[in-house]
Amino acid sequence: MAKSSNNIFVRLRDGVVLGVLLCGCITAPATAGEDPATDSLWEMNLAAFGRFGPSYPASEETQRDFIPLPFPVYRGTFFRLGDDTESPMRGRVFRTERIKLDIDFDLIFGSDSDDIAARTGMPDLDLLLEAGPELELQFVDRGWFDTDAFLALPLRAAFSWDGLDPSFEGLVFAPELKFTRDFGNDHRQLKFRITPLFASDGYMDYYYEVRPAFATADRPAFTADGGYLGSEIALSLRWPVANRLELWGGVRQGFYTGATNEDSPLFTDDTTTTIYAAFMYRFWESKRRAAAD
Repeated sequence: MAKSSNNIFVRLRDGVVLGVLLCGCITAPATAGEDPATDSLWEMNLAAFGRFGPSYPASEETQRDFIPLPFPVYRGTFFRLGDDTESPMRGRVFRTERIKLDIDFDLIFGSDSDDIAARTGMPDLDLLLEAGPELELQFVDRGWFDTDAFLALPLRAAFSWDGLDPSFEGLVFAPELKFTRDFGNDHRQLKFRITPLFASDGYMDYYYEVRPAFATADRPAFTADGGYLGSEIALSLRWPVANRLELWGGVRQGFYTGATNEDSPLFTDDTTTTIYAAFMYRFWESKRRAAAD
C-alpha cells in the first residue's frame, strides 16, 4: 500500500512540476493582428493527457501516466504554448515559407525505480525537460495525396527536475523526417514521423549507467557511452470534434536493436510501443487574435 501511495505521489509531483514549467514559460503577449480568421491569441482549456508505454527507452517495464490540469494556450509571434501536444512549447526565431528556426522543447515523464525490476534500489528517473534549437526544412508542399514533408534537425539539452531543482543530463540529437496531411479547414491533421535518436554519454548515463554502489549479482556495474540510442516511428491524429473540443491520439514504436548501450543491464527490450491520447476543452478565449503565419 505504501508503494502504491508513493507511486501516486510521484505522478502528482511530475504533474505539478510539468504545469509549473509550462506556465512559467509564458511570455508577454506579442503584437497580433485583428484578422478574425486567425485563432485567438490566448485560450484557457480543461485538458488531460494520458500515456501508456515503456518506463524509459528500451525498458520492458511499462507505466501509465495521466495528467489533468487547466491548460493555457498562447499563440504569440515568438512563442507558442499548447498548440500541439507533441510539441507543447516552441519558440520562434526565424521563418520563411520553407525554412524555420525554432527553439524546441520536449517533456518526458519520470519513473519510480521501485516499480521497474531492472532498477530496483536505484534512484528514480525524474521528469526531463529538453530544450534547444531546431532547424526545419520543408521539401515537399502538397505532394502525393496532398502531403507535406519536412526534415527537422533539433539539438536539445536535457535537464532532470527533482521538484524545482534542475540538473543537466546531457544532449540529444533527434533528426526527424515528418509527413503531414491536413483534412478540411478545421485543423484536422494526420502526422507520420521517423526519428533516429543520438545522445551524449551524460544522457545515456541517465538511463543506462549502473554505478558500483547499485551493482548486484544480476545487475553488474556499467558505464554508458554516447552514440546511437534507437529509432522511433510515430503516427498521430489531431481531430477537432466540436467548436470547443479537440482530441489528439497516437502510437509510437521504438526500435533499439544496435543501440550503443544495448549491453547495459538496464537495456531490457529491443522494441517498445507507446499509446497516448489527449483532449482539450476550450472554455475561454481572448478577443485578440494571433498574428497570421
